[in-house]
Amino acid sequence: MLEKSNESLPLPSSQPYHSYRNKASTKYPKILLGILFLLATVINFSPSFSLNNIKQYGGYVSFVDDENWIDRFEQDDLENWSKCPKQPKPLYPNTIWNLTDKEKSKVISTYQKAVQIPTESFDDNGEADEDPRWKPFFQFQNWLKNTFPLAHATANIEYINTLGILATFEGSDPSLKPLLLMSHYDVVPAPKDTFDRWTYPPFSGYNDETYIWGRGAADDKPLLIAQWEAITNLLENGFKPRRTIILSHGHDEEEVFARRGQGQIAPFLEKRYGKNGLLMVIDEGSGTTDDFYGTPFAIAGMGEKGYMDIVISVATAGGHSSVPPAHSGIGIMSQIVTALEDNPFPTKLTPASPLLTSLQCASEYSSNLPSKYSKLLKKEGPKSYPKLANLISKESLKEKAMVGTTAAVDVIQGGLKVNALPELVNTLINFRIDFTESINSTQTHVNALISKIAKKNTLNYYGFQNENITSLADNEDKYVKVDLLGLPLEPAPRTPQSGGIWELFAGTVKAAIPGPNGTERIVTPYMSTGNTDCKMYYNLTKNVYRFMGSPTEGSFNAHTVDEKFSIDGYLQIIKWIHAIIQNSDAYTGEE
Repeated sequence: MLEKSNESLPLPSSQPYHSYRNKASTKYPKILLGILFLLATVINFSPSFSLNNIKQYGGYVSFVDDENWIDRFEQDDLENWSKCPKQPKPLYPNTIWNLTDKEKSKVISTYQKAVQIPTESFDDNGEADEDPRWKPFFQFQNWLKNTFPLAHATANIEYINTLGILATFEGSDPSLKPLLLMSHYDVVPAPKDTFDRWTYPPFSGYNDETYIWGRGAADDKPLLIAQWEAITNLLENGFKPRRTIILSHGHDEEEVFARRGQGQIAPFLEKRYGKNGLLMVIDEGSGTTDDFYGTPFAIAGMGEKGYMDIVISVATAGGHSSVPPAHSGIGIMSQIVTALEDNPFPTKLTPASPLLTSLQCASEYSSNLPSKYSKLLKKEGPKSYPKLANLISKESLKEKAMVGTTAAVDVIQGGLKVNALPELVNTLINFRIDFTESINSTQTHVNALISKIAKKNTLNYYGFQNENITSLADNEDKYVKVDLLGLPLEPAPRTPQSGGIWELFAGTVKAAIPGPNGTERIVTPYMSTGNTDCKMYYNLTKNVYRFMGSPTEGSFNAHTVDEKFSIDGYLQIIKWIHAIIQNSDAYTGEE
């Protein structure tokens, strides 16, 4: 048996150096002078140290939009979107549910219990009857049935693709298009190694009298439970719908390649009701604020950016680290990443973006819109507002993401050992596509950037050609390849901001959620930088509203530690859903 030494070998980064430094201290002046001379020689005479060469992989390819985006829109629409929509009068429902303290206690408790069921969805989930991680979803279905027995007894309940929940409350008049209310009951995972960072356990549903805490407390269980609470109360009070009401709940909204929940429910409903067969779809999204530049607003998501994921692969010969090339596969990938980040898509603001419409509403109704915004809204346009877009982009990262296509480098993988050169390096990048751009224009920009870097490194380039690595030539061990990851999504069609259904939606918001002390709440189109499950429903209606109905200030930390949601906000959602069900049922206008 070897005896333990009293001294352990030092790590490379902590080699003892004090004794050497003391012995050599008298040599330092000479060595230092030599180093300074060498650096001066290199800086003055070596071209490889010039600033131009350091930046050779950034700043040399600008975005070229090879499409005339204006041609993709109707001129009347662009003019309409350049103005704040006409504000309808408040539309009051037949009954208003002013919850008693006992009722509030009951609905809050139900909300807590929903959060306590850990319906975590993972990107690599298997089939519902095979993967045990789906078990909490079956538990949630049973709990929902037992918690809302009257609604379940009244509705036609269908489980689409096993875990998708579809509740249809049949109306007495089949000629009327149904109202569809959406939400999802899956939540992003709460990693166990983060549990100690939570103020309260992530699936406790803890009530501190102001917020409910837990994973899914904000995204998206308050909306789902509010929908069931509202319809149950109406049924208990004798409500018999004239128009069919549908509650639709997906189970994989949080998955990157979500297609098994609403991706199956929407086609199922399209077969049942036909194209454009729904009156209106209301999903999760934005809400209300009492301070939209100083004035109460409801900012309804009426458009969302497009979506595209790509995987970039750099294949090189590999080899021993003792004989490295000028740039390894990781080095080449670094050039690609740097080029993408140093050559961003243009900052832009046009009538195609609901953000512009919201600013026009602020210009007309808000008390504190900065004068620099007001001046540019009047000075620029009508087709483009470049100076205003640039100004907005400097406010914050959130605002910057709203005025152009974004690219986020999220995952990079490559290399196995410190003494072996990587043979394959992969990077995953997410794009959120601006309203005036497209999947094609985004791919064109990516191709323009990466093909140049492949050429500089004498690598073959395959851009969006769907070539499998195994199908490349046998001697093809050096290449750069870009492929789509999952299905891309074009920017969403704009929801109409005029007509009967807009008046139904906005009028109900004004009645159910007035401003402080009963003041008027302005309703404006707004935009979503992310995507929700409503993207599956564009064939079923043009009237898609991403609007939760709660104050935007009452939601915290969705998808991360200490997620929580305002109890008052949850109660406001119930009131909103209660009103829109009634007003949609009574609606007699255009469909």
